[in-house]
Amino acid sequence: MDYAAFDADYVSRLQHGDPDTERHFFAYFTNAIGLKLRNRVRARHLIDEIRQETFVRVLKYLRSGKSIQYPERFGGFVQGVCTNVMLEVLRSEFSHRSTGDSPADPPDDRVKFASDLVTEERKSAVRKILAEMPEKDQTLLRMVFLEEGERSEICRILKVDGNYLRVLLHRAKERFREEVQKRGWDKMLE
Repeated sequence: MDYAAFDADYVSRLQHGDPDTERHFFAYFTNAIGLKLRNRVRARHLIDEIRQETFVRVLKYLRSGKSIQYPERFGGFVQGVCTNVMLEVLRSEFSHRSTGDSPADPPDDRVKFASDLVTEERKSAVRKILAEMPEKDQTLLRMVFLEEGERSEICRILKVDGNYLRVLLHRAKERFREEVQKRGWDKMLE
């Protein structure tokens, strides 16, 4: 659709419910609002909701007897209303998701023997490999991965800086990986 030149006459016709002007208004701004929202809102149903609410608010404003101070800027007015509606809808969507309006799935209380056994088997394999590694590697891997210690605290305990800690950790992980591969436990520890 071509660019529309808005003026006081256009706004007045829209205010008084002229069918041709309303058709033009809906057609023109359906496209303009769609272009604005397509990069900001991903959900198609939200785009439609924002567009419809924008139309309702603009027409309600005009038909309430209020005037547009600068009719030549009517397009900007509609886009401003659209922005406000978009922010309201997105805020509402976000708060509905974060408050958990949808019921949570009930916890599955059934016993999962197979997965529990696999987990125990993995833990046992990791403990065996760690026990056979050099003490320094054991300590480092335990602190970083099992105890999930703070890197700065680990650096202080080992008396190394952050860059050297990364080097030590890389080497220890490589030695651990080599032991896993030597034993053929690659698949089990994936």
